[in-house]
Amino acid sequence: MAEREVIIVSETPLQSWMRDASTFALFAGLVGLGVWTDSSAMEWAGFLIAILFFLIKASVITSKNVHTISEARKRLDEIEQEATND
Repeated sequence: MAEREVIIVSETPLQSWMRDASTFALFAGLVGLGVWTDSSAMEWAGFLIAILFFLIKASVITSKNVHTISEARKRLDEIEQEATND
């Protein structure tokens, strides 16, 4: 069986801004909870979770193939052609 390939079609700027805003709100909430409860340990925990999240997300994004719609169509055509030749 052929290796599974994931094709990601790049998102619109609005979708990107919305995703980034929700990520920021999540981490502001994590650190903000520590500020609100006057707990430096919770602030640091929120900060460390944010750093780990961004490192993991960066490694995932760089390892994936991101395509425009036309590039994705071209790649799908190539995959279909390979499948019919086998």
